[in-house]
Amino acid sequence: MKGKQIVAVDVGSSNVVIAVGAVEEDGRVDILGIVSEPLEGVNAGRVENDKMVGDAVKSAKERLEQRLGIKITEAYAGLAGDFIRCVQVTDHVYVQDELGNGCNQITERDLEDLDRRMRSVKLPDDREEIITIEPLRYKVDDKDVAVPVGAYGHVLAATYNFILTDRAMRERLRQCLLRQGIKVKEFVPNTLISYLAVATSEDIEEGAIVIDLGGGLTDVSVLMEGKVRYIASIPLGVNALNDDIRAYGIPANYVENLKVKYGSALTEETIDDKIVFSTARHGTPKNILRRNLAAIIEARLTEIAEWVRNEIKDARCGSRFNPIVLLTGGGAAMPNIEKLFARELGIDDVRSVFPEYGFTETMAEHITTSAYATVASLLIYGAKRGSCAVAERPSFAQRTTESYTPPARSIATPESENNIHKHKEETAHETIQPITPETSDADDIEVEGGKESNGFLGWMKEKFEKMGSAFAGNDDEQEI
Repeated sequence: MKGKQIVAVDVGSSNVVIAVGAVEEDGRVDILGIVSEPLEGVNAGRVENDKMVGDAVKSAKERLEQRLGIKITEAYAGLAGDFIRCVQVTDHVYVQDELGNGCNQITERDLEDLDRRMRSVKLPDDREEIITIEPLRYKVDDKDVAVPVGAYGHVLAATYNFILTDRAMRERLRQCLLRQGIKVKEFVPNTLISYLAVATSEDIEEGAIVIDLGGGLTDVSVLMEGKVRYIASIPLGVNALNDDIRAYGIPANYVENLKVKYGSALTEETIDDKIVFSTARHGTPKNILRRNLAAIIEARLTEIAEWVRNEIKDARCGSRFNPIVLLTGGGAAMPNIEKLFARELGIDDVRSVFPEYGFTETMAEHITTSAYATVASLLIYGAKRGSCAVAERPSFAQRTTESYTPPARSIATPESENNIHKHKEETAHETIQPITPETSDADDIEVEGGKESNGFLGWMKEKFEKMGSAFAGNDDEQEI
């Protein structure tokens, strides 16, 4: 593999996603491969079971290494959870009048003195540590200035944004990845970089609120005047929808299909029909009105939107702040979700967005879902910061002495990933995909599942039964 290689690891609440990209000469990222592995052992961004998380990371890593013929040893790792917070600190220094002409012109030395004071700030809790510090705005004699150096005044003040994290939570993830042979090049809070793949430069400058609807978390990033002004992680995600639907007596095997195929964020935008189940376990039909399903989803999403509204207030951007809202993450694909957030936030311009900026044309072969927005932004961030240690290794065909080479597993696209995991889940739970309304002429929409029919074993069983009946002398039996 030639060129500058970037590896990104996103350990979410439901999946671990690992991506590898190469940086082109123009700075764009050429995605080489992405894999996603189902994950347990993470709760709202907190690693709670190292073994379960490690197994998922190991599986995803090995599959990607086999696919690309590489050895991953270093990566940028996303960090998410309500243990990450931002604090704005304001301080000042007196201008030194370094030029000695009485004009009190601000120099680089004054700026460095102020920066040094900020970086010497002591945290009240030693369980936290500073991830990054960034100046948000400057003032000279109580007047806002975009560029302080060269301005005239007696007092230079600035407000810095401190991003803090819990030491133990960060260390858990670091150790978990290190045990799988991945050294963390840099921990990157997801909320700080989530906009990179989904927002335009105009969005960033004019003002935007990026809402990443993940499985166990909802990340909120408030952008103003080209900078991330405020971040927050809400410990509630779209996985809560599954629990709510399950509480209405819906079998667990059918919940995800129901949500994806028939769900809606607004009850008023939903048709009033019935979804009927024929379960394998009980053998009796179960049903739910489509409007009732939408009501369950709307209630939970409304709660999430209320949390987001409160976080936006805490950002204190002022009355002139007129942002666009960008919805991304796995939950952003829910029908009518833009209308719900527009209603709850009181903002007209709300859009569900897709990771698309900063990549070569081949990105469409690998990223076809907004659920990969975080790992996509991590790749772009890494492309600006520096390459990762990635080693080439001989392919399986070169290492083996056999003439036959087993076919490689296709893992390059999210569709193939979903098909693999979907097949495993259906086999384990004996479920079948729901029938869409267009494929059924019945008045009720049937969601089938639970038993196999018309398969080879069923056909053989039928034939043997007929043969047995024929040998028993049953004249009414049809000939085989």
